Amino acid sequence: MTLSSHVSVSSEFEVIPHTPNCQRVFGLGDHLLIGVSPGNSYFSISNLARLMRWGHATFRRVDVVCPDSSLVFTYRALGYPEETAARKVRKEVSGVLRRIRRAWERSDVAVARQHTHLLSDLSERDAYRELRTRAENALAEDKELYRVCFEMTRRSLNAAARGGTYATDDNVTLAMEYLVAELPFFVDTPSILDVPTSTISYHAPVDFADLLYTGRSVLRATAEQGHILLKERQLPR
Repeated sequence: MTLSSHVSVSSEFEVIPHTPNCQRVFGLGDHLLIGVSPGNSYFSISNLARLMRWGHATFRRVDVVCPDSSLVFTYRALGYPEETAARKVRKEVSGVLRRIRRAWERSDVAVARQHTHLLSDLSERDAYRELRTRAENALAEDKELYRVCFEMTRRSLNAAARGGTYATDDNVTLAMEYLVAELPFFVDTPSILDVPTSTISYHAPVDFADLLYTGRSVLRATAEQGHILLKERQLPR
């Protein structure tokens, strides 16, 4: 993975931009996108509140996005019938939204500056639909991008199965719909949310980011889109 050599250190986080352009976009401080993955224990109320406080101290605007309807493909790939999968998604997403609301309250960010979206709501926007089509076409054309996304999804499914049956290729292909739904935000969040530039952050490496941000894929992030690895700061002993 290629990461910019420049590392910014705040009181709580180490900010590692993926490329020099990602560093430039981060430095502009226009917008931060926080994607909250359902089922990921990292996104506790306390961690979310810290992210929100840091984001609003660093950027002019922060938006939180929660995947929802695309999660049903993950549950179906894990073997749940369609109705059961939909019911589990509603329950899980409801719980995530409660955590996000409580985190906003704990963050002390003004209510007028608290922006939370379900991914399915944003997916109705024309810009998102165009980017989603580009992502689907790129996956059909770019074998390396498809391979990386396929293996990411396989690992996630196997982790979700918690020692259960190893994910079959058909199940992985079905579950990839969840990842495909997120790709537009890594490519061009500004066009979706109408902001000048945007930085998307995550607390762990994202395998396909290197392809998108270094121009090694037919699916390329715009110059207005940045990506950072946001790591917990290691305090001196």
